[in-house]
Amino acid sequence: MSRAPDSALLTSLRLFGDVVLMLPLIDMIRQDHPRCAIDMVVPKGAADLVRHDPRIRRFLEHQRGNSGYILRTLLRTDWALTQNLSDRSVLSVAFAGRRRRFAAGTHPVRPREFWKRYVLTDIAPVRGGKPVIKWCVTLAQAAGIEPRRCEARLFWSTDDETAVAKLLDPFGGAERCFVLHGFSRYPYKEWPLERWIAVSDAIAGQHGLQPVWTGAASDAQRMRETAARAGVQPVQAAGVLGLASISCLLSRARLYLGVDTAVTHMAAACNVPIVAVYGPTPTRGWAPWNNFAPVEYDFPHAGGSFRNGHISTIQDRSTHERDLAAEPLDMQRPTASMAAISIDEVLAEAEHVLALPDPRWTAGVGMGG
Repeated sequence: MSRAPDSALLTSLRLFGDVVLMLPLIDMIRQDHPRCAIDMVVPKGAADLVRHDPRIRRFLEHQRGNSGYILRTLLRTDWALTQNLSDRSVLSVAFAGRRRRFAAGTHPVRPREFWKRYVLTDIAPVRGGKPVIKWCVTLAQAAGIEPRRCEARLFWSTDDETAVAKLLDPFGGAERCFVLHGFSRYPYKEWPLERWIAVSDAIAGQHGLQPVWTGAASDAQRMRETAARAGVQPVQAAGVLGLASISCLLSRARLYLGVDTAVTHMAAACNVPIVAVYGPTPTRGWAPWNNFAPVEYDFPHAGGSFRNGHISTIQDRSTHERDLAAEPLDMQRPTASMAAISIDEVLAEAEHVLALPDPRWTAGVGMGG
């Protein structure tokens, strides 16, 4: 048996959602090695996801095209782990781990990538179609750990709590609100905004909940124009809250509705009831994960719509498959698979998850983060 690590580096270089999906690895490592200090490299702008995490000793931000973080992580930790076998990801751990360097991937290392076999001590093969969050399980098992849970957790500060209270106390507090995140930087992920208006108004009217629409600062103009057509005016929070404050908001909200985006994975980490609308993205890998699911649980391999406890994922399987078959996918255009999802489907799933016992109370999690 190899010596227990005193420190480990986790690297996630691409998307904010990928950072959330790597967070379970922290508790997995500390399950068997509770004294292990954890460092993390995240994409530029994602620091707010980990800034207040008491489990993380140090974090660094990586900007694409600038690999300066490599010198700052050079031989700094016993282990270094990444959830990707891409060149950038492998290089991010190649010079960091003094004793072991791990990477997970769905494809074998190709002959021209032979160098990866030399710089990595452990290549963890992942079965295709496995939930991406469970690549953490594969990495942990490669390190000799058998995880008992697969749980992503987010943290925030009292300042974030104050920011959320200031925004939403006039409406009864976040507990009397639901969050809708219908905007994306990629039009292929978006559901028609007119349908989100109908859903927002219906939930507000039927349940007496205040809609809160979240988005990036770049979504503010479209959000204003869309909100002007809503019967129940939403609180518009495009670029108003940082990622940690959004985590705090999600942890207290009664319901979350959204598309395939990092905020949807953040909502899953906060255990809020969720209705997620997916188009071309394969749900078998990227649907929001239920923190209370058994470690061995996998999403349905066939994809499409499914329920996983307090999380409902909606996808029209036939049009999803047609969208994927029409490669290359144009990320700047709306897709048939999103248009195929009806307002009634979304409202039915919202009613379903709202009728369930809230997992934050029944599991003893509470709503305070």
